[in-house]
Amino acid sequence: MSILVKLLSNGIIAVPGLIWSGTSASFALVASVAISLISYLIGDLYILPRTNNTFASTADFGLNFALLWLSCALFVAAYSLTGLFLTAFALSVVEYFYHNYLLHRGAHHTKHPG
Repeated sequence: MSILVKLLSNGIIAVPGLIWSGTSASFALVASVAISLISYLIGDLYILPRTNNTFASTADFGLNFALLWLSCALFVAAYSLTGLFLTAFALSVVEYFYHNYLLHRGAHHTKHPG
């Protein structure tokens, strides 16, 4: 269930953000799903349980920006670097609240509770 919440919340931000950045709508949709799944595996299942929400959200910003830029570069999609940066920042803000949702649903910290 939580992966569906992540896909929906990230899609609401990433798809319009990528379109605004100059990519096509189909690329934006596919990239949003792929980036959400990778971010879920690395950020939410690995980083968040070992750190705190602030660190995990900051790490998600770097990860999302790198994945957005890399996907645009690899698939030769037209893009605006500023648009990718702002999209990654907006995603990290959403991630902060998503992490709170996960913590209330039972995700546990192992090193830094709270």
